[in-house]
Amino acid sequence: MPRSWPGQSARDRAVEAHVESLLLPGPDGAPRRPVTLLLGPRGSGKTTLLEHLYGWAHGVPRAWLDVAERAGRNEQPVDVLAAIAAGLPQHEPQVKNLQFRAFDIVVQALSVQIRGLSDEAARRAVGAELARPRSGWLGLVLQLAQIAAGLAGLPAAVGYVLQLLPLAGQSGILARTRLRLSPVLRGRTAGAGLGLLVALNRAYNEGPPGQRGFAEQFVCRALLDDLRRCYHKKDWAVRSLVLLDNIDNRLGRDVLRLLREARTAATDPLVVLATAGSYPHGLPAVPIGPQSGSAFAPQPIDEGLSVGRLPDLTRAEVDLQARDILEEADAISPPRVENGTRWLGWAVYELTRGQPEGTRQVLAGLLEFDRAVPWEVRLRQIFAPSNGLARRLLERLLPFGLEHQESELYQALLRASVVPDLAQAQVTPELLAAGVALQQSFNTFCTDPLRTLHLDTGDEAADGIVETPHPLLRRLLRYALDDPAAVHADRRTEAEGLDDPRAAAYHALACGDLPAAAAYLDGLIEQAGPRDWYAELARLRRAPLPASVVGGEAPGTLTGPWGPFERFVRHLGGEGVDPRLRTVTRLLAASWIAPEPLESDQVGDPYRDPLGDPYAELYTEINARLHTLVSADTHVLPDRVAWTSVLLNKAGHYREMPWQ
Repeated sequence: MPRSWPGQSARDRAVEAHVESLLLPGPDGAPRRPVTLLLGPRGSGKTTLLEHLYGWAHGVPRAWLDVAERAGRNEQPVDVLAAIAAGLPQHEPQVKNLQFRAFDIVVQALSVQIRGLSDEAARRAVGAELARPRSGWLGLVLQLAQIAAGLAGLPAAVGYVLQLLPLAGQSGILARTRLRLSPVLRGRTAGAGLGLLVALNRAYNEGPPGQRGFAEQFVCRALLDDLRRCYHKKDWAVRSLVLLDNIDNRLGRDVLRLLREARTAATDPLVVLATAGSYPHGLPAVPIGPQSGSAFAPQPIDEGLSVGRLPDLTRAEVDLQARDILEEADAISPPRVENGTRWLGWAVYELTRGQPEGTRQVLAGLLEFDRAVPWEVRLRQIFAPSNGLARRLLERLLPFGLEHQESELYQALLRASVVPDLAQAQVTPELLAAGVALQQSFNTFCTDPLRTLHLDTGDEAADGIVETPHPLLRRLLRYALDDPAAVHADRRTEAEGLDDPRAAAYHALACGDLPAAAAYLDGLIEQAGPRDWYAELARLRRAPLPASVVGGEAPGTLTGPWGPFERFVRHLGGEGVDPRLRTVTRLLAASWIAPEPLESDQVGDPYRDPLGDPYAELYTEINARLHTLVSADTHVLPDRVAWTSVLLNKAGHYREMPWQ
């Protein structure tokens, strides 16, 4: 198998650099309290990136937790904090003797069963459980009192005074502040500490949600306070790192909330990187920002918290992985082009658009073929039903398992895959006739870019509107349809009934009715300018190709792109066909089967399909037909000068191969 890629891509290195900048002490040695939330849809590589960062941060006190796994075991936020405290001391070369004395005492005290006991009996039970010599209590009591005072909104000094003064004789402001901490203070020194722990235990195990939240905040602050003390006079040391995977669940949200609330009082040497596949509830809504290449630029939400999205792989990164595959494959014949690495990287990128899990599985799947199978055949068979890859990927990328494949939402998504964006599917008769619950769940899905894996480069003309699903997800959903042509036919009928010739032509072409789509495009010449007309050609050629064109055939039966092309234009051989319509038909057929050129018109549809013509053999036909249009009789085009300039420019896009 090829080498492991987590941490090797530019985007992973960008996140690594971000974490490193937070771990290293600042120029003034000032500590910070950063939390970075890394958002990424399913299959974006969040977990493997955290695995890499955990190994990369060698020598750094660190802990890595899968919060979703712990949520499945019904763990609570205090359990997660305890796991962090247990993990950090295992890696401490610079900061020796990381100890969480106050934190450990509080957590241990919370586990004592004192329900139904008097306060005095409860203090005895907690004291017996802790079995700590009284001589070691004073420092911890003062530390815990300071934390309690901070939570109650009192100055730290007041907390110390309250611990050292007897309960009797308190008056004035001290009496009033004591009431604000009641019932956490009982006596002084050891007795006060036990009283505080008993009160926390009751608040955590018996109190209403507000009191339980107070106790959880206390525990979190105790952890951070212990960590600060370990780093005292060690501003030169690297910070401690906590990696929290899969926090998009109630447990994760609660832990994130605790960290945000508990870290507002004082700075601490803790760096937190958390991952989520959905935007956590309760956070202020902020634009995440587009995926700009491999850059990672998290957006600040408030002091100490920033949110960033993990981008897909770039074309160059897919090229590097393709090179490994070609070296590993030991195929009898290399790709039939001069630069096989760039060709394979381009083809895989067109299929997956850099979606990390899709890219990984497609490249790995290419290695499973017999070494005698040509590369273009491997590509065209990679998603064949017998392979099983399409189903495995779909199950990995959807936010619900395929055991729910009979659900209304799943079926609605399958039918929606025949249109470029899910917004169009919301107005289909099936969905309009469905219940409110399905309409709402469908809308929730299609407007969430982390569920649709929506591409976001900052250019809507290239990426489509927010309801446009990732091209790979759309491809996989469409592959799961029993009869895509039938669904396209339904959409065509609806479009014709609504007098929408644009949509009707798109679905006619997807059904294989080239003559109808070409007739629409030919008639548009009289109505649109050359740029608008060519943009419509670009929109139509993104229509999905039939399975008979893009793959599934056995080795040795492929005829290349010219076979399907000639079958589609066979009807032009008869007499009486208008010359311009003949040219437009051949142009549309070749453009539809051939891959998108390197410089392609952006029409709000990121879908690509290199499988119909993986070596771009039809580029010569497209170039020739564009020249035929501009060299025809003057009556063929409305404005010969304007059309000639535009069409010759577009013909130039087909002079270079798209992988170059």
